[in-house]
Amino acid sequence: MHRLITLVAATAFVALMGAAMFLLAGTTNAPAIWLYLAIRVGFNAACVLAMSEDVARERLKPGPGAKAEPVYNIGTGIAWVAHILLACLDLGRFGWSAGFPTWLQVLGVLGTLGGMGLVVWALRHNEFLSGRIRIQAERGQHVVDSGPYAIIRHPNNAGGCLIGLCSGLVLTSWASIPPILIYVWLTAWRTLNEERVLFAELPGYPEYAQRVRYRFVPGVW
Repeated sequence: MHRLITLVAATAFVALMGAAMFLLAGTTNAPAIWLYLAIRVGFNAACVLAMSEDVARERLKPGPGAKAEPVYNIGTGIAWVAHILLACLDLGRFGWSAGFPTWLQVLGVLGTLGGMGLVVWALRHNEFLSGRIRIQAERGQHVVDSGPYAIIRHPNNAGGCLIGLCSGLVLTSWASIPPILIYVWLTAWRTLNEERVLFAELPGYPEYAQRVRYRFVPGVW
């Protein structure tokens, strides 16, 4: 039931976002927007198929002990709204990015699919993948070190950053990229805050961090 609610809510959000995007663009003749929305719909379905009922329940309504994250939530929300706003104005009204290379859009689609695949992979392996920073003691949370977690410590956040960085390429809009850089910075900052909690409160995490050294990109960070 929680997975179905998640799917319905996510689909409704994409529908509303699509309507807003075409309204901002002033036209529905915007293939890049249609492509972007189609990818988002497929991603939502893949996430719901990958997650368990328990994960869906946790992500819809996190349990007790969730940390307040006003800076991250407000900051990333503003960044994404600015990203979408600039992309739509660019594509439909002002044409700031006219002549955007097709090969770069294709590269953006591939990068987006790669980031989404990483998120879905993480959902398949991590039964404790909450949308909030909290230790789920009531569910017996433990360190997950299988799948992508055997390679990097935060595949969900890494995948989200890759999706964000490639989003402007999918939308063929140079103007929409700067706000996403703020989103990526805030996500990296949030990851460090999350790790402080994991090191302090999740048994076995310090040992796991010694085995898996990198957070987002092997050999880099």
